[in-house]
Amino acid sequence: MKPLLLLLTALLLAPLITRADLKEDFSDATQFAEKWVPYGRLADGTWAQGIGKARPEWWILDEGALRGQNFPDEKHPAGISRTESLPQAKLAETGARVSWRIKVTETSRGTLRLFGISSGPHSQEATDNHVLALDVSAAGLRLWNGNRELTAPAADKESRKYRNTVFEQKSNGGVTPGTWHALVLEVKGSDVRMLLDGKESVTMKLQQDQPLRSLSLEADGDKKSPGLAWFDDITVAPLPK
Repeated sequence: MKPLLLLLTALLLAPLITRADLKEDFSDATQFAEKWVPYGRLADGTWAQGIGKARPEWWILDEGALRGQNFPDEKHPAGISRTESLPQAKLAETGARVSWRIKVTETSRGTLRLFGISSGPHSQEATDNHVLALDVSAAGLRLWNGNRELTAPAADKESRKYRNTVFEQKSNGGVTPGTWHALVLEVKGSDVRMLLDGKESVTMKLQQDQPLRSLSLEADGDKKSPGLAWFDDITVAPLPK
């Protein structure tokens, strides 16, 4: 093909190419340390966030993937959040496609949470600004419509308490323990669709549109043994047209 024709073809196809706004394969330890912040609650109930406060055992790079670990005496899952914000305006217009790979054990679960700025009936101060969460385990996959209201006024963010999480939509089956699985979350307005290994598994209708701002990962278990979950190849991109 002639150079001019190649250029014209590239220009014509450019609008059709979906560019990822976030890509993470956990291959760069320095970049990982800069762009992810661990958090959780210690066994004594203390909230711990950031390097030096969170337990180093909660999150480590393990053979090119990210391994999360929660311990039986900890009531809150081990969490880690991405520091970079997602392009809210862009994803609100196009919709978002979040994909990643996950591996869990027979007794653990791994969760991906999406956050936004509240655009519903509750102010930002009155909710924790979850948009939704997908919980993955051998028992099943569960989607959560994320907005939670405060149970009572609180002086600061650390002392806020919210109503319990209720996962509204569940799949008929779970994932195979010890095996990597491919997951996709598609969010367009208030419509949510989840795919497991290329097949639609769960759908949900959110209470209102809520622009996506950030994401986090969590690992938890049955509180009898450590809860281990592995994550890899996370991508956030506009929905293909």
